[in-house]
Amino acid sequence: MTLLFASDLDQTLIYSRNSMGMDVTEDELVEVERYEGKPLSFMTQKSQSELWKINDAAFFLPVTTRTQAQYERVTGIFEGQQAPRFAVISNGAVILENGQPIKEWSEGIRQQCVSRKTIISDLMPEIERYFSEDWVLKVRQADDWFVYLIVDRARFPEEKLNFYTTAFKKLGWGMSLQGRKLYFMPESITKAGAMEYIKERLGASYVIAAGDSLLDLDLLESADYSILASHGEAVKSAVPTSEHIHRTDKYGIKAGEEILGRVAEISVQRK
Repeated sequence: MTLLFASDLDQTLIYSRNSMGMDVTEDELVEVERYEGKPLSFMTQKSQSELWKINDAAFFLPVTTRTQAQYERVTGIFEGQQAPRFAVISNGAVILENGQPIKEWSEGIRQQCVSRKTIISDLMPEIERYFSEDWVLKVRQADDWFVYLIVDRARFPEEKLNFYTTAFKKLGWGMSLQGRKLYFMPESITKAGAMEYIKERLGASYVIAAGDSLLDLDLLESADYSILASHGEAVKSAVPTSEHIHRTDKYGIKAGEEILGRVAEISVQRK
């Protein structure tokens, strides 16, 4: 039996200092990402050890909204180990095989976005129309696939989030608020679609998935057994989920430990 473990990274397996919570000591931390010369993301030593165990029993597939440049900064996860053969980046728009994009996959996604008129040039006028407020600090484009806003959460009108979500869904774009980032994602770009492609390539018969945000829910729903971090946006939004999706008991970086511990147990049992 071939087992696939497909997991989001940020606030699922790796954490910034702002997101890791208080229930951790400095001695427990392992730096996994450095940006502009400064430590940016961490996991615990226990988490890293569990991930390496899983890598011996299953195929580990990172599934992230990060672009390729952002993903390549997260080298500390695989320190001293062989990096995963495949990685899903840009929320599923791009799949890396041995560090190189699979051309046929991204070309297919691009064709879908064009045919459904969910391309950035069509989106930007709508963003300007709805989001001209001063709580929008920056507008960023992710490799011409999707857009995200950096917002001031203290001034962001939480009560209008459902209104915005509905408005952009009619245009073919999903919305997801994660910390200070408000994502606009074309409906053709999904983590689940990319995971299914890799599942077929590997001939995997069982998939375990993990995540924390609304952008992870399609991945979690598509897996056989899934774990949802209790601190995440998906839990806070109270979106109904299937019975095979299990919440963590812990929060923050300790939820990452819990996720990897559960996956390690299942990997050994099903090996």
